[in-house]
Amino acid sequence: MTPTRRTRPRRGVGTESDLESRRRAEISVCVRLSVVGDDRGAMTFSHVLPEVGPPVGGHRRVLVAVCAGNAVEWYDSALYGGSAVVIAAVFTPGGWAGFTTVFAVFALSCLFRPLGSLIVGARADRAGRRPVLAATILLMAGATGAIGLLPPWSVIGVAAPLCLLGLRAAQAFSSGGEIGVAVAYLTESGAMDRHGRSGGWYLSTVAVGLAAGLGATAAMAALLDPEALYTWGWRIPFLIALPLGAVGVYLRRRLAESPHFAVATPPRRVRPMVVLREHLPVVRRCFVLAGAYSAAFNLWFIFVPSYLTATGVSSLATALACALTGLLAAAISAPIFGRLSDTVGRRPVLVCATASLAVAVVPLYLWMLGGSLPALLGGNLMVGLIMGAFVLPAFFAEQFPARVRATGLGLAYGIGSAVVGGTAPLLATVLARQAGAVVVPCYLAVWSIGALVAVLQSRDSVSPANVDRTAISKPPATTEQAAQ
Repeated sequence: MTPTRRTRPRRGVGTESDLESRRRAEISVCVRLSVVGDDRGAMTFSHVLPEVGPPVGGHRRVLVAVCAGNAVEWYDSALYGGSAVVIAAVFTPGGWAGFTTVFAVFALSCLFRPLGSLIVGARADRAGRRPVLAATILLMAGATGAIGLLPPWSVIGVAAPLCLLGLRAAQAFSSGGEIGVAVAYLTESGAMDRHGRSGGWYLSTVAVGLAAGLGATAAMAALLDPEALYTWGWRIPFLIALPLGAVGVYLRRRLAESPHFAVATPPRRVRPMVVLREHLPVVRRCFVLAGAYSAAFNLWFIFVPSYLTATGVSSLATALACALTGLLAAAISAPIFGRLSDTVGRRPVLVCATASLAVAVVPLYLWMLGGSLPALLGGNLMVGLIMGAFVLPAFFAEQFPARVRATGLGLAYGIGSAVVGGTAPLLATVLARQAGAVVVPCYLAVWSIGALVAVLQSRDSVSPANVDRTAISKPPATTEQAAQ
């Protein structure tokens, strides 16, 4: 009997299980970063940022799906701010009290952003990014379409602003959960030397969405007479959110799951209070940065156009059109600054952005109050360019480990955008009525200075110049070696 000859796989080919093990080892290759810890400055902690390839379909599909959905979400948010004057007349008794009520609803609803960050972010860290990304845009589009169908004050009375508050709360809940999950997904799906570029495109679509929302409102104001605008015309941009949301859901449901969840690890429940306790200094610094960024956007591109219209300084169409140019400037410059941050690091770019905003915001605001077209265009363009340099998506994502990234990032941005950014238009309305004109931009300048200090206290996140690429270019033979 001829003995059975055991065949061995050729060197470099390997069995199917070997190839699977090698693939998982490649996914597990990590770049370790050190970030300064607590207030005493004595403790440091290390966390892991996976160096992975894009999911199935390529990184371009990921970028398009995430950014397109993000643009739809911010389109929905911009409609409320751009239509504030009309909404005050439709859903409140009118007058300055009605105008204040609209921004009070905006401020109260923004308090649901941290709740969205807690619930949605924790679920995404436990169960995966993909299903959450589709759910957030569906909730946002549904709430926006419902606002377009809401009966006015003359029909349902005080129930009108109360229903408006409930729908705005749903929008804020969705927005709070969206940003942490979306930025985490982009970071985990792209090469490390492209984090800034990907974050720049994400930031660009924030401006594109806001510009689309303000542009739709400005188009209705320019094309329709006031009676038609206040009766039915203002509802059209809100109803358009429904098909836009359907497109966003379709794109996001076709995405593969984040490569972070491709590694077979048992799901763990992420406790937000544990995240706060373990990463409090990072959350605190990111909170200040998010607050300054959100306050600048909400004051400049949501409050100022409505304020100029309410005070008779400018027409609604002109004020929104000039704000639109600033948002387009932010949309164009954000990918450029993001790519620059991949080369020089996030910190230098953020230092320049926060310092420029602190210096320029007061004179630009006072110049715009004159109401001239050059002032409105120039002020919006300058602030738009500065906002494009806030490379926050990549900076925030690289401050947290993957296992708590969506929760930590969502907490910092959700609380900052709610407490500081969400209340900024309401506070500006009260200050503009009770104090001098210079107080409103001074408030923003103070937060800009705080953001500058937060950046200076932070260590720079990863940049290609500081990364040892040899560990990435030569995959380890075993998963154990990869972990080392």
